[in-house]
Amino acid sequence: MSLFDQLMHQAQGLDLGAVAQRVGLTPDQIATAGRALLPQIADPDVDNHQATADVAAQTGISHGQLSAMIPAILEQAKQLGAAGGPFASVLNGLGVAPPEPGAAPAAPAAAAPAGGESIFDKIKHAVDQDGDGNPLNDIMNKLGGH
Repeated sequence: MSLFDQLMHQAQGLDLGAVAQRVGLTPDQIATAGRALLPQIADPDVDNHQATADVAAQTGISHGQLSAMIPAILEQAKQLGAAGGPFASVLNGLGVAPPEPGAAPAAPAAAAPAGGESIFDKIKHAVDQDGDGNPLNDIMNKLGGH
């Protein structure tokens, strides 16, 4: 089972149609590109920009669409409660420390646990390197989308 398929299983209910519409692709293109790109991104020894360029050449999907696809998938997976496993592998490959093992599942963003931020808030802050409150642009930068 590919890393993409593992993430789909982990984030049950992930809507490829919504991701596809958001980035101007079809659900089949999202699945094909996800299967090709996510394992490379999860490997911290792979240059994400080059991997994205390679998958763009293989699939005919533009580099910009691929760069927008990853944060769209991760955002939706996060909203569905994905943590650890394939989700953490992709975050790790993007240079974001995965949540600590045994950490409690994240509460919805509106209801952070008493005494601090949810795990996803911590991930968001770790990814949001420029501090603008939008971690997605930082993920796109890591993929060479800007």
